[in-house]
Amino acid sequence: MTAPIATEQRNDLYWAVVEHVRTWLRDDGPFIQEIKRGNGALNGRTLRRIATTYKVSRGIPRGGADGDTHAEALARLINDTNWPSELVPRAKVCANLAREANEKRYTHGIQTSAITKFSWFAQPLGWTPYDTFTARAMGFRGARTVCSMVSFYAELQQRGFSELAEQVQSVMDSRQIMALHGTRVLDKLMMLTGADSVWAGDLRSLCREFLQVLPRDWREAVEEVAGHVTEQVNLGRFLSP
Repeated sequence: MTAPIATEQRNDLYWAVVEHVRTWLRDDGPFIQEIKRGNGALNGRTLRRIATTYKVSRGIPRGGADGDTHAEALARLINDTNWPSELVPRAKVCANLAREANEKRYTHGIQTSAITKFSWFAQPLGWTPYDTFTARAMGFRGARTVCSMVSFYAELQQRGFSELAEQVQSVMDSRQIMALHGTRVLDKLMMLTGADSVWAGDLRSLCREFLQVLPRDWREAVEEVAGHVTEQVNLGRFLSP
């Protein structure tokens, strides 16, 4: 097994891989397993847990004595959707769903960010969620509107997001330490880039501590794949101003 790269070389692409592993083990992986056990369909309970984890739960009203009816209805809406494989068409589907969910009062307001997150869990391939930090990384600031969300994905497409995610995926697949997603590595990278320096610094510190509590062979495996991604993937103009 190759030695870990030096600390000063561990750029944010490195920490993005580590953070993806951390959140995959803690949250995303178990959620995906729950969905698989439901024959690939979201249910209201899982959707609510995803919403709580990703801090978008306030946008979904809670049901009364009959259960979490709004989350259940939103889950059915997600399940009944045919998800395009390309970024911009899929973003437009998310926009339409956000409007429909609001019209049907499944949500408080038009919850564009939440829908993009649920979309990833419904069909992860080739997709990445939208939020304030990732938008800032692509040069978008201000109101998180439907139009800005669609423009964000258009910018990702323009900057070669899909091709770059495939490169990251190929490097990680060559190591196969667990079922990781190249798209989510780029998601974590955009979060680190778009966040303020304090938040980003705290996340890097958390990733360092996460590595230290892993069993030695796990830690070495994660450090190795993160190092290989850092060394072999050229970000090019992806994060250009």
